[in-house]
Amino acid sequence: MGRGSMSFKQAHPLTRVEGASEVIVKIHKRKVQELELNLPVLRKFETLLRGKRAHIIPSLVTKVCGVCPFSHQIAASIALEKALNVEAPPLASSVRRLILSLEHIRSHSYNLFLMGLQDATRLLGMDEKLLDYRLLRSGLNVIRFADRLLSLIAGGPISPGISTVGGLLNMPIVGSSINDLEREVKKVLEDMNWALNISKNLSKSKYYEMFNLERTPALITSFGRDMDPINGTLKVYEGTSWRELEVLEELKDLLTRDILTGPLARQTLISLHYSLEEGLPIYNLLNLYMLRILEIINALSYSMNLLRTLKDLEGLYRKTPQKKSGFGRCFVEAPRGTLIYECEVEEEVVKSIKIITPTELNLSFLKAFSRNIVERALEKGLPVKEAVENLKTAIRVFDPCISCATHITVVNED
Repeated sequence: MGRGSMSFKQAHPLTRVEGASEVIVKIHKRKVQELELNLPVLRKFETLLRGKRAHIIPSLVTKVCGVCPFSHQIAASIALEKALNVEAPPLASSVRRLILSLEHIRSHSYNLFLMGLQDATRLLGMDEKLLDYRLLRSGLNVIRFADRLLSLIAGGPISPGISTVGGLLNMPIVGSSINDLEREVKKVLEDMNWALNISKNLSKSKYYEMFNLERTPALITSFGRDMDPINGTLKVYEGTSWRELEVLEELKDLLTRDILTGPLARQTLISLHYSLEEGLPIYNLLNLYMLRILEIINALSYSMNLLRTLKDLEGLYRKTPQKKSGFGRCFVEAPRGTLIYECEVEEEVVKSIKIITPTELNLSFLKAFSRNIVERALEKGLPVKEAVENLKTAIRVFDPCISCATHITVVNED
């Protein structure tokens, strides 16, 4: 460091996020020299699963994530079914789809109401106390609705005991609750429409253009065009059209580049229409809040339709595996994006297992965008503090699995 220069380090609390991580930004003469974003995406959970009996794996993997335990349980169940040559009955598959839709509602609600949309205080100049109160009230209404249904169908909202190898552990009885649930849906929709208006207004923020995606990364999803969360095929979009990935090696090649999975990839696949003011870009990171809200609204309709189908349905809900050894792979659309499970089973014992989470898929692009948004703010002459606030907002919008104990460290050299 030359004479007359100055360096200082500041730790900025990063609240309203999940997991455990560290973000370090090094700035020299208002230029970003380095940005480190370290997210422990799985904590080596696979090691704990090796050597375990196949039938207990779906219960164990629910501990990977407290927000998306059903996605992990269902993905593990399907991957093991493929390894052991058994296909879950249609009844079980419908229940799994219902559960995943409810998990999308709940997970998105955590991000929207309890973590992300509070940034509208800064982005739009809204009254903090009034906004926080309404967000908390609306968020709890939506989360309570999803938790009630998950308890009814899956035995509990946090530690699921429903999906297993071959189908379901038991068949839920939901018929008598349909009318009450339909009345609750109307109240939930009122909260979602209120939140939708806030998310649309984010386009009026003076910071909005800083969140534009100057280049769109490759988009990855396993979502079906009919909004099926367990469609079973992995698809990639690289700016012109969608194509299916034939082998996972292609995904490994893509992992060396920036890719993005989650609401934006799903929206691009199914062309979910939402209204923006004319002339504003669709590919803006802040629009992810709007997409999550629209996904909740669609998931509410999808879930209620499935419930009506299931209420009087009886039949086989579990089959017995036909093999004791084999290899299986599964793609499930979790709230944050595509969740991938691979497993090899030998004599009903898991020999190897690989889990690729949406946060892991998004990590490279998250790092690149995080650096870019700080650089844009500094180039526009914003104070370092405002640049850091935009970085915090960007990380919350991505909704990765990082921690409320996280802090951002800024090393600033003038």
